[in-house]
Amino acid sequence: MKINKIKNFFLFLILFASFEAHSKTTNVLKLSCEYDPKLIKKQTTNIDSSESNKLDTVQICKSLYCKDTVEVHKDNKPNDEAEYRLRNSWFNHQGILLDDFLITENTISINTFVSQAYFLESYLIDRVTGKTKRTFYRFDNPDFFYNIKKLEKNATSDSPLFNEKGKLSLKTINSFSLEPWETFYFEGKCLEGVGL
Repeated sequence: MKINKIKNFFLFLILFASFEAHSKTTNVLKLSCEYDPKLIKKQTTNIDSSESNKLDTVQICKSLYCKDTVEVHKDNKPNDEAEYRLRNSWFNHQGILLDDFLITENTISINTFVSQAYFLESYLIDRVTGKTKRTFYRFDNPDFFYNIKKLEKNATSDSPLFNEKGKLSLKTINSFSLEPWETFYFEGKCLEGVGL
C-alpha cells in the first residue's frame, strides 16, 4: 500500500515537472501606452466621410482604451515552437495570437491575427521616441461574413484563406481585397516598462 502511494507520488511529480517544462509562458515585452484623443481617426466603409468626422472620442477611448498596458507573452510549446500572444485591455485573459512580432533596435511591430470576434490590432512603435501608431480593425459585419464564406468555398491549397492553425491574417485579408467595415487609427506614445 505504501509502495503504491510512493509510486503515485513520484509519477505525479514527473508529470508535473514535464508539464511545467512544456507550457512555460514568458513575458517578452511590456509597454505603457497613451494615445491622444484629438488624433483619433476613423474610417468606415459605405459611410459619408463628413459623418465619420463626428467622432465621440470619449466613447472611443472608453471602449478601445486610450491608456493601456500592452504585453507580449511567449508560449513555449513542446516541439520547441514558440507562439506569441498580445494582452491588453481589449484582448485580455489569455491574449490573442500574433501574426507578426518584430523587435529591432529602433522599432517594434506587432500584428495580431483576426480574433474569433473578428477584430484585429496592429502597432508600429518607435523605440527611441516612443511614438506609436496603433490601428484597430473591425470586421464584424454581415458583408464580411458573407464574403468569407464565399471565399472559403473557393479557396485552394495554393491560396488558402486560413493558415494551418485556422487563423486569418491581415495579409490574407488584403490579398483577397476584403475590407474592414470600421478602422480606428490612434497616435500616441508607448514606452517600454510601466509609467509614462
